[in-house]
Amino acid sequence: MPRRAFASIDALLAIACTVIFAGGVLAQSGDRDQGAPPRREPPYEKIATDLGIPADRVRDAFRKVGPPARSEQPPTEQQRASHAQALATAMNVPVDKLKPVLEKYRPEPPAQRGASTEKRS
Repeated sequence: MPRRAFASIDALLAIACTVIFAGGVLAQSGDRDQGAPPRREPPYEKIATDLGIPADRVRDAFRKVGPPARSEQPPTEQQRASHAQALATAMNVPVDKLKPVLEKYRPEPPAQRGASTEKRS
């Protein structure tokens, strides 16, 4: 077999290995968020009713400020206070009025959800 044929076969083999490797990496990176439960939206209507403001203002504030950063550890008190302050500013309400409402509708951490489900069984 001529030397040129071996070079072509080697090049095709290298390309095939690269494509297979890249496919494996992409397949694994897609599975990364599947273990985390989907984030639910806050109850905009209920928060708005409790604060006495329009629901659109609450929805816009949450979109503008965004949710707290997702991590394995629960947020610190300082992170909660900072997030509440940013939301209060965006909603144009006093932070002292907003904090109890946020506490009322705060979702349970994932570990507690599973524990409360097990206790009910």
